[in-house]
Amino acid sequence: MTKTMLMIPIVSSMIVHSAIAALPSIDIREVWKDNAGEFAKAARAGAGFSFRYEGKPVGPEFSRDWQQTSTHDVPSGATQTILTHASGLVVTRVMRVFADSGAVEYQLYFKNAAKKTLPAVSAIRELDLSFGQPVANGNCVISSGGGGYDGFLPPRDFAVRKNCFAPTVPDYGSAEDYGVVELAAEGGVSSPKELPFFFIQNDARQEGVFVAFGWSGQWGAAIERDPVRRTLTVRGSIPDLDIALEPGEEIQGPTVLLGLYQGTLADGSNRLRRLIRELYTPTLAGKAFFPVATYDNYFGIGDAFDESLLRKLADGAAAIDQEYFLLDAGWYQGEKWDTSVGNWGQVNTTKLPNGLKPVADYIRSKGLKFGLWFEPERVARGSQLAKEHPQWILWDHERESETSLNSVWGTSKDGVLDYGRSEVQQWVRNLLDHYIRDYGVKYIRYDFNINPLPYWNAHDKPNRRGMTQLRHIQGFYAVIDWLRERHPDTVLEGCAGGGRRIDLETARRFHTFWISDYTVDPSIVRFHLFGINYFLPGNYPYIQYTLPSPNQKDFQPDDLGFQGMFGGAFGTGGRVDLWPESMQQKARLHVEIWKKLRHYLIEDYYPLSDQPRDLESWSGWQFQDPKDQSGFIQTFRTQTSEAAHRFFIQKLDEKARYRFTDAYGTESFEVAGSTAMTKGIEIIQAPMSSRVFTYRKTLE
Repeated sequence: MTKTMLMIPIVSSMIVHSAIAALPSIDIREVWKDNAGEFAKAARAGAGFSFRYEGKPVGPEFSRDWQQTSTHDVPSGATQTILTHASGLVVTRVMRVFADSGAVEYQLYFKNAAKKTLPAVSAIRELDLSFGQPVANGNCVISSGGGGYDGFLPPRDFAVRKNCFAPTVPDYGSAEDYGVVELAAEGGVSSPKELPFFFIQNDARQEGVFVAFGWSGQWGAAIERDPVRRTLTVRGSIPDLDIALEPGEEIQGPTVLLGLYQGTLADGSNRLRRLIRELYTPTLAGKAFFPVATYDNYFGIGDAFDESLLRKLADGAAAIDQEYFLLDAGWYQGEKWDTSVGNWGQVNTTKLPNGLKPVADYIRSKGLKFGLWFEPERVARGSQLAKEHPQWILWDHERESETSLNSVWGTSKDGVLDYGRSEVQQWVRNLLDHYIRDYGVKYIRYDFNINPLPYWNAHDKPNRRGMTQLRHIQGFYAVIDWLRERHPDTVLEGCAGGGRRIDLETARRFHTFWISDYTVDPSIVRFHLFGINYFLPGNYPYIQYTLPSPNQKDFQPDDLGFQGMFGGAFGTGGRVDLWPESMQQKARLHVEIWKKLRHYLIEDYYPLSDQPRDLESWSGWQFQDPKDQSGFIQTFRTQTSEAAHRFFIQKLDEKARYRFTDAYGTESFEVAGSTAMTKGIEIIQAPMSSRVFTYRKTLE
């Protein structure tokens, strides 16, 4: 029996600024004992989690049946609170408190310290916290759609939703009748449907709560208002776990990040963004990571490439000042990229008769860093891996497997590589290590185009519901942790048929995310960026401008298309070798401007309008460094007849003056901070265009 080891999150590879404090008591209210906010005062007693054991509910408050001890590890800043039951079940909460941010992070571990199999642990709510009066009423839940591929405007993907509990409730029924906002994963990946990040905002009291889950599999959350008990309860879990632990066995649940803030939604959003930036975002070669400009050949080309075309594409990518060149799917042996995953040991000699090295060397000779696509967790039936190690593959024999884009690709019979096996983890490490070392790979797109939940469930044994998933996710984390430690100068991009695996733990391990496979329409990409920036710093959303589209022969440069990508890690795709010199010149200018702005993308974010849901409106966003209050605003006018629009700038010093400068020209103007915030700045621009203004305080 494989034992799941205790794993405390590593923070040594991150830039850490927030103070980490010890927590002497199991009562989670201790985190906010010095917080003057109403949510802190209204928090109900308890450990912040609950579960069922021996057929009874346990927690959030614990009886004397559970012996409590605590230890504090100074290097990691983690406090371990250990609850021991007479039966031999040991529950450990590993917690870090970020006092400067009003936040706490914790994980739960369940271990069988007895010599016999214990009764099942079930209904584990890793987050179970209630708030009483005066904050039980007047709350709105702000959440976001996940990283799918809707081809309509507005898409569901990254659509920011605001669900407010009604002030008037019926005098009958259960708590569900009074309103429950439910969020969930789908198919065993964390974000195809909804992001596992959300806010609870109380506008009347100008404060709120932010929550983030770190679990790259199936999760669920519920925010419930109970007017009878006068409570607001927040719960989160891995659904349907029911596990009888064997002697010596230990399991680990998701990471919970929970914080309180005072102010508007923007204040809460930026507190969460800063916390993720400072404590979770991986470094690159020991330094803070900033968004990079990456060319990817897949969109507009697919796997229809050869060495000659790749050389032309490298010439084109270099001509527009890209920094990385990502060779996407199809470089390994096989007729079609998606039905050949698992042939990782064989380079496609039809496309690349001389192997990968000449291609990688040529890409580097153009001043670009070489990147490569992998999808180790999905295995095609009949592939090299499936033949050599059939015992490593989880098959769902009850039905044909479904890829995440089943309607596009058709149905295939794929398997899931069992990352719960230590020998599988070692095999994947060796695979990735080989390509990074031997071919100088400095960028990896790590993809996952399958819904694994049915496979995991099909391989769970009685009284072990959820164990296959738990082992797989922890094995996935172990592989990526090893990879980052072994190759700290290689950029790791998380991808899962788009942005279907975005969560706190993947944000801890990946530098950036491919957020959606629907990247061909700049207006939809702009909508995505408006939404995801509420929850994550701007290094994470990687998007690309692709032109021409497949079968498009007549194409012209589109300034708005380029500029709409400025809110994230801006890349390019498609047949850049066909771009005329005039288009390359424009592209170089846009890339140059973006590179001057990109350091602001990881700082504070303020939407200056509603999320752009159509092509008949104005919109805008603002990114600002809070340390010196410099930043940039970007405005967008689509097909509206309104020739000018007034934008109200956020969080300036009302006593200072600011100079705004057009990033593309010589136009500039000065304005008082108080005026820019209260009276706004009028922007005039042509239809279907964008303007960018940098700003900073003027010298006194």
